[in-house]
Amino acid sequence: MMSNLQDFDDAFLNQFSSIETERICLALSGGLDSMVLLHLMHTHLDKKYKIRAIHVNHNLNESSDNWSAFCEKQCSELGIELTIKSIEPVNDGFGIEANARDERYRVMKESLSTNEFLLTAHHKDDQLETILFRIFRGTGIDGLRGIIHYMDNNDYIIFRPLLEYSRTDLEEYANVNNIEWIEDDSNKNIYFDRNYIRNLLIPKIKDRWKNVEESTHRLSLIAVENHQLLDELASEDLSQESDPNSISISCFDSHSIPRIKNMIRFLIEKNDMDMPSMHILNSGLNDLIKNDEKSAEIKWGNHVIRRFNKRLYFLNKLEAMPFEAPDDISWAITQSINLNHPIGSLEIDFRDGVGISLDKCSENLQIKFRKGGEKISTSKQKKQKTLKDYFSEKKILPWARDKIPLIYDNQHLICIGDFWMNDDFKATESEPSFIIHWNTEMKIS
Repeated sequence: MMSNLQDFDDAFLNQFSSIETERICLALSGGLDSMVLLHLMHTHLDKKYKIRAIHVNHNLNESSDNWSAFCEKQCSELGIELTIKSIEPVNDGFGIEANARDERYRVMKESLSTNEFLLTAHHKDDQLETILFRIFRGTGIDGLRGIIHYMDNNDYIIFRPLLEYSRTDLEEYANVNNIEWIEDDSNKNIYFDRNYIRNLLIPKIKDRWKNVEESTHRLSLIAVENHQLLDELASEDLSQESDPNSISISCFDSHSIPRIKNMIRFLIEKNDMDMPSMHILNSGLNDLIKNDEKSAEIKWGNHVIRRFNKRLYFLNKLEAMPFEAPDDISWAITQSINLNHPIGSLEIDFRDGVGISLDKCSENLQIKFRKGGEKISTSKQKKQKTLKDYFSEKKILPWARDKIPLIYDNQHLICIGDFWMNDDFKATESEPSFIIHWNTEMKIS
């Protein structure tokens, strides 16, 4: 327990001395921990940052709407802006708890503005619970880090300023400051693994080992340091590679299997993928590093690592799976068109004498996708070849080929994405014309 509440306040505030941001957003559940953090933010941070909160209604409890109303009332009384989001978690094979967590972080991340940190109210008891849960489920060094105090996920930052405090500390602070909070009855349902650990195992562990929270905290810090060392080693091994989405198999030359696995785990994290189990990684590793066939891949959850042309590619399932092509799409080129993820969008830049001639084609085009048998002319001698052969020559990734927009004017293929153009439609000098821009995050070669 904190020796006094002034120490509590001082220790909390000191954590923000090096935090350089303009805005802070709290993940507010309405429970003890997040209500204490809301109070601390209002008391100590209101003048230094623009603060607000976000509440995610999981719709898993009959009282969910009441909790949203409670959070709204508390924020209103403190004059703090609150955003409420609603999600509908599903059991996707990894458990409804895991899906709810993933969906919660997804909507919170989407809600964040530029230069805004996300604060969550995890505390020491959560750390113990998380590390035990990961040990029982099976984990490596990365899992033993537990809940990270400060995490930069490239596109957003999560900061957890209560990790040094126990639930007992938070209860004392809340009682002294007359802070109200919600008790979620579902937390007592031991059907869920985390609740089983929280309600049945941890009390027995604490009875036997009084300082287990401190021991677990030290373990977490050691794991963080070891993970940093492994990341530094992987960065050194991959120093010749600039794109984390794909790497050359040659990076693995003369390295041991544990070192190769460390490189792959490093890139999995860099690509914001969930970590596969040891069994999944081990069972597919040999094919990935030695087999250049199309079938060489590792798949888990929504992620795929696939080998092609002596490189490994880190993909999400939508990028890797076959594309169900829609019917032909009509496109009036005066407007951009969104073809959805992962394909992206097309837009036109009108010019004179550059690109496709407006005198030689219509302003109403058609967008199609590869079905097989398409042919293109690749020289002034009108030599024809199949689109399949063209893609192979250009080393277009096999799983991207059916997702590349083919732009037609009636029966004539005039463009492939924005990297091939039919010479028959090319604009002459000063002729009214246009250039197609294909905006996509999809890697195609």
